[in-house]
Amino acid sequence: MITKTKKSLSLSNTLLRDIAAINKKMNISQFVEAALVFYINELKKQERRQRDIKILKANAMRFSREAEENLEFQDIP
Repeated sequence: MITKTKKSLSLSNTLLRDIAAINKKMNISQFVEAALVFYINELKKQERRQRDIKILKANAMRFSREAEENLEFQDIP
């Protein structure tokens, strides 16, 4: 079971109207929680992508050499 904590949060009237207009199934708390979970997961994905890119760039020369060596073993005219 997930423990919930009450927190006060101020949202603009425009944002509340937009939420109400597109959201018919959840109350505002559920909607905000779902939006934050989605946003946090996207940030985590971006961090993983950046970390992966850094690893790939750090190893690019080695990967390139290995690919060239593999091509040498293939007898392609």
